[in-house]
Amino acid sequence: MSDPILDDLNEEQIAAVVHGEGPLMVLAGAGSGKTRVVTRRIARLLREGVRSGQILAMTFTNKAAGEMAHRVQQIGGGFVRVATFHSACARFLRQDGHLLGYPSDFTIYDVQDRDSVIKELLEEHGVSSAQVKPSAIGNWISKLKNAALKPADAMLREHDIGRIVERLWTPYHERMQKQGAMDFDDLLVNFLTILREYPDVAERYNARFPWLLVDEFQDTNRVQYDLLKLLCPPPGNLCVVGDPDQSIYGFRGAEIRNILDFENDYPTTTIVRLEQNYRSSANILRAAETVIANNKMRKQKRLRTDAAPGLPLLRLKAGGATEEAETIAERVRSLRAEGVGLDQIAVFYRAHWLSRSIEQAMKDQGVPYEIVGGLTFFERREIKDLLAYLRVLVNPLDDVSMGRIVNVPPRGLGKSGLEKLRSAAFAEGMSLREAVAEPSLHAELGTKAKKGLAELAKVLAAAQEASRLGAHPALKVVLEGTGYLKHATGFGDAEDSTREENIAELVSDTVEFDDREEEGVEAPEDEPRGLAGYLQHVALLTSADTKGEGPAVQMMTVHAAKGLEFDHVFVAGLEEGVFPSMRTADDPEGLEEERRLAYVALTRARVSLFLSTARERMVAGSTETMRPSRFLKELPPDLLENYAPEWRRYDADDSGSSSVGWTVTPDPEALQALRPGSRVRHDLYGRGAIRRVAGRGTSARAVVRFDDGVEREFVLEYAGLRLLEDMET
Repeated sequence: MSDPILDDLNEEQIAAVVHGEGPLMVLAGAGSGKTRVVTRRIARLLREGVRSGQILAMTFTNKAAGEMAHRVQQIGGGFVRVATFHSACARFLRQDGHLLGYPSDFTIYDVQDRDSVIKELLEEHGVSSAQVKPSAIGNWISKLKNAALKPADAMLREHDIGRIVERLWTPYHERMQKQGAMDFDDLLVNFLTILREYPDVAERYNARFPWLLVDEFQDTNRVQYDLLKLLCPPPGNLCVVGDPDQSIYGFRGAEIRNILDFENDYPTTTIVRLEQNYRSSANILRAAETVIANNKMRKQKRLRTDAAPGLPLLRLKAGGATEEAETIAERVRSLRAEGVGLDQIAVFYRAHWLSRSIEQAMKDQGVPYEIVGGLTFFERREIKDLLAYLRVLVNPLDDVSMGRIVNVPPRGLGKSGLEKLRSAAFAEGMSLREAVAEPSLHAELGTKAKKGLAELAKVLAAAQEASRLGAHPALKVVLEGTGYLKHATGFGDAEDSTREENIAELVSDTVEFDDREEEGVEAPEDEPRGLAGYLQHVALLTSADTKGEGPAVQMMTVHAAKGLEFDHVFVAGLEEGVFPSMRTADDPEGLEEERRLAYVALTRARVSLFLSTARERMVAGSTETMRPSRFLKELPPDLLENYAPEWRRYDADDSGSSSVGWTVTPDPEALQALRPGSRVRHDLYGRGAIRRVAGRGTSARAVVRFDDGVEREFVLEYAGLRLLEDMET
């Protein structure tokens, strides 16, 4: 007789679904159908008479919880509540929070509310919010709570901010309780406290939820795991599903040791391994398995598939970031021409800053794309702030841009102060920037605001003078004069390093733009030069229609790709210091998490993988020679095929030397004739003019503006550029 719950499951999946009482750990490899197992297990319990109110299923996002509950209903299992950890604890605290002195209608403070409380406490304790950001204190408090620690446990007194955190720890929680409020972390910590301090309450919840299921168990932090052990103590009916090879959220407090230590805490655990992969080709699967096998902190499993070997993994060794990005865009266009839907193509990168050159290439070649789980490069807050500084240098009448940055970083102005300054400027018929530079209009402002505006006026004047030399000198003065980098990277959260990388990439972008405009290069009459030209360049990029109404290439960080899958996947920037991140160089555990991140990237692909590196990248305005990622070297060589467009051919040299290994034989005399202003022809891109030549010997590079209006950078020795004077026109 047909069974809708079990019929389409494999042997291991069935074993997990029908497992009876006692702890169960399902080690679910990528693409092995773990969500199907969780939902079918819930449906099976309901069918066998377990009441829906006796089942507590938890996961990490509201979207995932809703999808799981819907799938249970789809197979006839009936309604069951699936919740996130935070929503479940919030519900329980409405009933039992009074035990800790909280009202049942307590308020849940978001991050901004939390930081407002901390700001008040800083002022009361004589600490200036200019000295330390309330958000930095708040993020430290959050980290400690997620790790089930207190300031004394973490030895914070060794750091200035740590001493402030320790000083405010108790006053903060007393203030929150007095206001009848909890922050998001309190929802977990306070319920855990109740379970620990009130055994009778813990027993009540044990009886209420005899069946507990947890999805994505590898992403739990210490507090969440301690909650599970009290809600369902050994040898309870606790089912955890996860994959230690996909534990990639250590920066959020996730503890991979939770899944590694589960058997020690629940000695009677039954382990089921889901090793049948239903997603990827055999070649992709073998590549991913070979890489992750180098990790030591993992549970042994070996994914298998009935799929065909499939295509080899394509390996691009580009000369620079521009060439890498353009080749990716060209390959995407080729796939599109073959009938592949753009929404089945994804481009991954380790860090947000790597998206800029790829976005540029996609726009240049007319490929619709969408940034998933984030903003496009020029939409990011720190980039918009710095561009606003540059805009008021070009256009002093731009009150919108001036209003954005007049108090960023904080200068003691505030909303009321800004309104006073606006009113004074309006009365005198001045722009806001002009008012900033006029001390007589600052009479009604506080001492701190007056000093801050005087310093801002000085910086803007210096940046204005520097802008005569180009976009980069102006940006350099702004960064150094305002302390913006320190401001943007002082929030104490996981995004501090991301913001720093984005700012460094903006610096590189201005350097590259200025390099293209060196003296001797002609520009169209209607094209502005210098800083004005750069801002127009950026404006045209940001106003471009990147997605439109139809399908688009999905671009995202590897972290954002978790749980997704695509037919064709591109992974860019596979270089040491980029992927793996330079922050893990001396951290064995961090390096293993980076390798898990690589494993996630590889296992998102169903049909093809395209892996790329650049020999050189511009980092914070200076060109650096890059070495291929160790993860590339861990791949089976027989699975890799070097990729190049038809107009180039590469060898397989991964030494990281200055040669990219192209098999073109250059003509030294012809290279000497390539100068700024020379008209040239390229076999793929057609005709154009050299805008700039930089470097010497094998490092010589040229930027060519082609007649289609697109600029491309080449290593001259291998570019195959030919002077038009040498050819028939």
